[in-house]
Amino acid sequence: MDLSSPVKELLHYKTGTLLQITWTDGLAGLYELDTFYDTDNGLEMEESEYREFHAALVRVCNGDGGLLEIGGSENIPESVTLVETGDVIWRRCDNE
Repeated sequence: MDLSSPVKELLHYKTGTLLQITWTDGLAGLYELDTFYDTDNGLEMEESEYREFHAALVRVCNGDGGLLEIGGSENIPESVTLVETGDVIWRRCDNE
């Protein structure tokens, strides 16, 4: 089971932690860490591209309050910052 770098880092923080997340398209937003879970990429287990991975679920704080999954090879942000301290806790590397 895959554990992407941002999810691995987010595991150090409690539910409810406020995060500033910047995405690859340059958009940034305020999110609340909601939960972690195991999931897959939606393919059948017999398919060669099938993958299981750990994911983090974050809640959008501004807007509709929707939920967004971080994990797998998609939905990997450019950076994640703790709102409380301003510390960047994760930044995308060229190999992510």
